[in-house]
Amino acid sequence: MGLEGRAAIVTGGTGVLGRAVVRRYLEAGAHVATAVRDRAKGEALREELGELVGTPNDARLLLVDADPADRAAMDAAVEEVLRRWGRLDALANLAGGYDRGTPWDLDAMERQWAANVRTAVTATAACLRPMRARAYGRIVSVGSVGAERGGAESAGYAMSKSAIVRWTESLAAALKDEGITANVVLPSIIDHPVNRERMPKADPTKWVRPEELAAAILFLTSPEASGVTGAAIPVVGRV
Repeated sequence: MGLEGRAAIVTGGTGVLGRAVVRRYLEAGAHVATAVRDRAKGEALREELGELVGTPNDARLLLVDADPADRAAMDAAVEEVLRRWGRLDALANLAGGYDRGTPWDLDAMERQWAANVRTAVTATAACLRPMRARAYGRIVSVGSVGAERGGAESAGYAMSKSAIVRWTESLAAALKDEGITANVVLPSIIDHPVNRERMPKADPTKWVRPEELAAAILFLTSPEASGVTGAAIPVVGRV
């Protein structure tokens, strides 16, 4: 997909989806920096990826100690990427999470906003400076089909994921003449150990595999996806 030699930042890179995305980038020949809040998880990712991470003299995976919701930390992460590789082509906003909460549970809503919206907006703001300077960039965020309809105990989650869709549309409109695209993928249930534990009677073969979602994300952050921007793309597996 034309990713050889390009540089990407991935937030949430140590999660189930994040590990699949980082692996696919490295297999495609890209350099990847992932912002990690837990260094031990980052080192476990490096160990898992083996030779794909490169060598000390030619590192293809960079672990950056940074909270995606911290603008100063993300600015520093971007500067490190530019020092190492001289470019920043793509951002995959994967950091986030799910938290149950009723429509009147303000604390749950604020937690979901911080986890799912603030992380994406902050990381994107940090990455836009070099992207706009080069008039090239690809930004992909992870929403959810849950953005389309709220449930009794998913108010904060649905609200935050709906916000990501509307924000992506606004971002794409603002950048449409600058060579930068912005899109959001909308997965249904991802095959994840936590989801298997929460729904033991469900059939996980119908769920979206992390590798399937990773493939969609990589395409949207490739040069070939230049004509796709402002899109909310369902990735629903076999549901």
